[in-house]
Amino acid sequence: MIEELFDQMSKGNLLLIDMTYDMFNGMQTYIGDPPFKHEYFRKGNKYGEVTLSTVYMGLHSGTHIDLPLHFVPNGESVEKFNIIQFIGYGNVLDLSYKKLGEPISSNDLKKFDDKIKENYVVMLYTGFSATRGKEDFLYNWPYLDSNGADYLVSKKIRAVGIESMSIAGWAGKEYPPRTNWDEVVYVHHKLLSNGIIILESVNNMKKVLEECKNGEALFFYAPLKIVGAEGGPTRLFAICEKR
Repeated sequence: MIEELFDQMSKGNLLLIDMTYDMFNGMQTYIGDPPFKHEYFRKGNKYGEVTLSTVYMGLHSGTHIDLPLHFVPNGESVEKFNIIQFIGYGNVLDLSYKKLGEPISSNDLKKFDDKIKENYVVMLYTGFSATRGKEDFLYNWPYLDSNGADYLVSKKIRAVGIESMSIAGWAGKEYPPRTNWDEVVYVHHKLLSNGIIILESVNNMKKVLEECKNGEALFFYAPLKIVGAEGGPTRLFAICEKR
């Protein structure tokens, strides 16, 4: 059965979609977080020499997941999770009508009530990834508000993904705030304390929405197993049937 699955992917009968952003020096990171820095500790220039790199970064750089410890005091860290908890079936919801800086509320999500199922991974597509590399990407994303978080908890989903660097809105001082810090805390805490993993800076949602049958896929989002880590970068990808 597993060999057949691989064979179907290799032949292109099943789609394999990379939903992870490249990581590189100078990439955008959440304001206030450490910058991403990759450098060569040793560079092999000829046969017999080896190349060895170092990376300095915050664990919420690029495509990454948030786990309970990020916002829940004494919450679980990476090593406490079984690997199956980083795999889930679900779908991409088309919220592309949302404008920059607008909240995604329970009223928005209730339009997809039949698609938001218990134990599903729910991806919130707004098209915001098109702003990556621009100033808007740093603060002006459509975000999940508190009643949206409450609704997802009531539906008992497995994980939720968003294209922006945070599931909650921007509440800083460097740019005009879109929400306040209390709501940022509430949204993260509500989701994470109820066992919902958060995926942020998700790429290629539109590809899943348009190319996968019913916009549904099996998602894989395991982070590095760093003891004590509150989250971490992930090579997020999806497997799906073609439309």
